[in-house]
Amino acid sequence: MRCRDLFAHNADEFWAEIQSKLAYLHGEPRLSKTHTQSQVEDALDFLQTCADAHFLDFIEYIFHTQAYFHASGKADLVEDINEFLRQDDLPYAITNFVWTNGVTIQYGTEYESTTLTAYPQVIRKDSEVLYRNAIQPTLQLLRESDFVAANKEFMEALEDFRKADYGDCLTKCGSTLESVLKVICARKKWPHAPTDTASPLLKTVISNSGLEPFFEHPLVLVATLRNKLSKAHGAGLTPREVTEAKAQYAINATAAAILLLVKEVG
Repeated sequence: MRCRDLFAHNADEFWAEIQSKLAYLHGEPRLSKTHTQSQVEDALDFLQTCADAHFLDFIEYIFHTQAYFHASGKADLVEDINEFLRQDDLPYAITNFVWTNGVTIQYGTEYESTTLTAYPQVIRKDSEVLYRNAIQPTLQLLRESDFVAANKEFMEALEDFRKADYGDCLTKCGSTLESVLKVICARKKWPHAPTDTASPLLKTVISNSGLEPFFEHPLVLVATLRNKLSKAHGAGLTPREVTEAKAQYAINATAAAILLLVKEVG
């Protein structure tokens, strides 16, 4: 209904784009089980009956359409959808666009530029308190240009968690923490190697900062979870079981670690 109102002047264009994207996703030229006369009807009929996961895919695709960018100045659709989710107390939230400031060189002249580095994404929000005090502040912090790689990895971890790919979720959490530690070392000009993993990076950060040494053990736990449970290394003879609760712990622990490190160390 919100899309109906927002895209009233280019509805056919919008729904055709959505149908095309969903058709590619599902590998089916026709989405609906019933006979429909157009892409618009096919998309609308499908979305009335599809599984929740496919409807969330649709929400993410909205922000990738040309129709959205033509109408984006008319409303804050991210906040609109988040308000719908809050009203029904649903365990999801939509992240914002991430724009990164940088410099573009053209014909030997430098220009300040802004690049879109992340589109809105649906993430799980199992606890309102944790979301508001850990996940949301971390996402805001990672919008800084230095953290482009870390932001991408954390968003991928959140996507893996929503799609129940818990092993990969742990892998991306570990990568996010390593990226943040490398950014801190680069900012402070502390010696480190590009191949350093979380453990030596943490030792460098703690030894050069005022952070108490006893923080090393809880902070390195995110990397330990990746090494022991994720798909980053072969399991050998014993299969690994990564449950939803373990992945949720990794997500929240990663967010808490990033907030502590950046706020306390830089």
